[in-house]
Amino acid sequence: MTLVLAMGVLLAVFPDMEDRSVETKTFPGAHLVIVDNVNGSIEVTGEPGNDVRMEVTKRIEAESAERMDAAKREVKLDEQQSADTLKLYVDGPFRCNCDDHSGRRGHQGYTVTYDFKLRIPTGARIDLYTVNHGNISVHNVAGDFDVRNVNGDIEMADVAGSGKAHTVNGPVKVSYTANPKGPLSFESVNGKIDVAFRKGFGAEARMETLNGGMYTDFEVSAAAIEPAGATRQNGKFVLRRGSATAVRIGPGGPELRMKTINGDIFIRDREKQ
Repeated sequence: MTLVLAMGVLLAVFPDMEDRSVETKTFPGAHLVIVDNVNGSIEVTGEPGNDVRMEVTKRIEAESAERMDAAKREVKLDEQQSADTLKLYVDGPFRCNCDDHSGRRGHQGYTVTYDFKLRIPTGARIDLYTVNHGNISVHNVAGDFDVRNVNGDIEMADVAGSGKAHTVNGPVKVSYTANPKGPLSFESVNGKIDVAFRKGFGAEARMETLNGGMYTDFEVSAAAIEPAGATRQNGKFVLRRGSATAVRIGPGGPELRMKTINGDIFIRDREKQ
């Protein structure tokens, strides 16, 4: 095992013991897909049909042969299917088995990473969670969503559903192929929020950034709960900087919440991009 000092923290690196495997599997008739990961990326693509096709790459890095054997025994992918719900749950001693999708810290002498690639029904709902060593990407999914990362990006393209996309360290970027009808929440701590809607989009928006600006391509008016001073700059409305604001976008509509600490907020008209 090698110890590397990074930003004042000792990190364990296991260069000598590595094992990699790939599993493919098809699950029939799933319209709610849950992926509860800890280490690794999640990539989801919508396509016609009712089945879920999974390809998952499992990578183990360990400090010794004994710890490699322990990783193979202790860390498993739990596959549960009930009615039209599919849940893929990465379980191991790093789990606290609590409801907030967080992992329990501790030194096991190994790191196990699962990288998921899923093809799912276009209209399926998705709940996707990961913590470290990976981004979450979604393409061509029209169902509602709950997407959460901690140390990684979230990117969603050609989506149409309502829901939440939250991360801590990374940007959130979303583009809509059809405007959503339900409430939306997009958040980061260290990263910009960049969401593109279709022509005619309307919402009751509340936005907040500490170190950044807030911009939109759409016409805005003052919300009843909090007035917002908006000026034009390079063809965009520039909303209040470094603070929180509430505006009505277009004719109004569902609730839209966007929040970051270190980054800009963009509400774009996709047709102007």
